[in-house]
Amino acid sequence: MNPRALDHKACADCASRPHCLLGRQEKALRAAWEPYIRERRVQRGEVLQRQGAEQAFVQIVKVGTVLLQRSAGDGVDRPIGLAGCGQTLGTPGLLEQPADLSCVAVLPGRVCEIDVATLARSELLSGTALLDLAREQLRAYALLADWARILRVRGATGQLAGALLLLADAQRSTRVRLPSHAVLAALLATTRETVARSITQLTRLNGLVRHDRWHCEIVRDTLAGLAEGVPAAGAASPPERPAALETAGPVATAANVVPAALPLPSLAPHAAGAAPARLPAFRPLTPRATPASPARREPAAVRAA
Repeated sequence: MNPRALDHKACADCASRPHCLLGRQEKALRAAWEPYIRERRVQRGEVLQRQGAEQAFVQIVKVGTVLLQRSAGDGVDRPIGLAGCGQTLGTPGLLEQPADLSCVAVLPGRVCEIDVATLARSELLSGTALLDLAREQLRAYALLADWARILRVRGATGQLAGALLLLADAQRSTRVRLPSHAVLAALLATTRETVARSITQLTRLNGLVRHDRWHCEIVRDTLAGLAEGVPAAGAASPPERPAALETAGPVATAANVVPAALPLPSLAPHAAGAAPARLPAFRPLTPRATPASPARREPAAVRAA
């Protein structure tokens, strides 16, 4: 038996039921699913699925946060978003397709697993369950679109504000467990130092209330405004121009201090019948005579010798 397997709690008693694909099913269908569900713990850094690999299980995140990654021709997994409570992973396996994303747990948590082969042999995926599965996929695509939108927000502080809002939605709480600065920096294509400065800035603007290093309470209205480019109430405004300068006359600039260049004669072709412009006559410079230096006088002692 897998040492990480847990005694499964019935879906009717599960706190994540309103957000779960299985928990939202009718009682009769939910009772038919339950014998095939296995609940287990996941550790930080555990790979739940690998892009391109066949999926043996459909997994539903019960507790925790998962980093979604996608690789291209270079084979490097790059972060594209975070998922949390209620997110369904491994659905391409139901269509006998390889995994479309790599998923890594960034926080400890728990998942519920259902064997894909068992589902294929049974008749549990039909009617309402298939329709709910299709809706779940639409929500997953909308989540990825939201993470892509965050990168179009202007400024690192606004981007982090939007990311924290999505993280709160994934964890279904305004008290969020922060992932590492390295994870946030990779998601926002920035550095850990910039993430640390932005968190300090959000705290100063009353967008966050820090409880400890890893937990904070988000102020949704403030973060939403920052993510939309609206400055917070505590943000510093640009300094106003003193009234004395407005009445003291024009400010000295290069335009009114440096004299204008002298006009040059036009070199454009002259009009027919008009005399061409004459350039000033050239006068060669004559060398100035250098006065002869006086003869050097020898000291009296030398002359007496």
